[in-house]
Amino acid sequence: MLDWEYSILKTLETLLGDGRLSGFIIAVILLNAVVLGLMTLDLSPAAMGLLNLIDQICLAIFCAELALKLIVWRGRFFRDGWNIFDFIVVGIALLPTTGALSVLRALRVLRLMRLLTAIPSMRRVINGMFVALPGGASVAAVLFVMYYVGAIIGISMFGETVPQHFGDLGTTFFTLFKMMTLEGWPDIASVVIEKHPRAWIFFVVFIVFTTFTTLNLLFGIIVDAMEQAKETDVRDKLAEQGVEISDGSSEMRIAVIEEDVKAIRQMLTDMARAKGPKAER
Repeated sequence: MLDWEYSILKTLETLLGDGRLSGFIIAVILLNAVVLGLMTLDLSPAAMGLLNLIDQICLAIFCAELALKLIVWRGRFFRDGWNIFDFIVVGIALLPTTGALSVLRALRVLRLMRLLTAIPSMRRVINGMFVALPGGASVAAVLFVMYYVGAIIGISMFGETVPQHFGDLGTTFFTLFKMMTLEGWPDIASVVIEKHPRAWIFFVVFIVFTTFTTLNLLFGIIVDAMEQAKETDVRDKLAEQGVEISDGSSEMRIAVIEEDVKAIRQMLTDMARAKGPKAER
């Protein structure tokens, strides 16, 4: 590689690592979100033409960013799952939207999902969700068993007298789902208790075991996965700086605390800025 080529690549790599470029891309994504929302309204042809032009400019910016990453990172670009996600989302927008592929026009909104890759905190949340999938699947299996047992009991006890809620397996599953979400379950319970005074036992036991136990267990798994994702993110940042740390080391604990302090400091700064204009008034 020639010196001038190496110099250009280093300049482009520095540009990609600049926080101002990331901020600009986030602003373009948000602008694109507003434009796509306005395009759902019944506007004049001139306004729609302007919105289409802005949408195409946003798409061109996204393509230029991806091209820049491909030039600098080359094969390394496809080693990162988030880069592949961006490539697919932007690539869908480049497909023709006429004829049989006109349905792809609605998929332009997927470009807004790029916020997940542009904002590190959002990436951490998604990573945590993926880490939580194995444990979440186990909880979901337990929840399904509880649903199935509850459905069989519900059909056997209330199927003949309250068929609108417990008439068949599908209807009963939907009724139990509404009970678990605590949405309208008192209305269901009152209808059943009118004909089965002791049916409250069934409702209380099912809600306790599903809503207040199993779902809280699922939330705990997700929170733990978020913490693991945060630690992994901190470990990667320290590794880039040449700092090698072991699990549970003091360096890791200090790094995690520093990340939390930065988040709290930013939150306090935002609150102070929000109160500033009010105090002046």
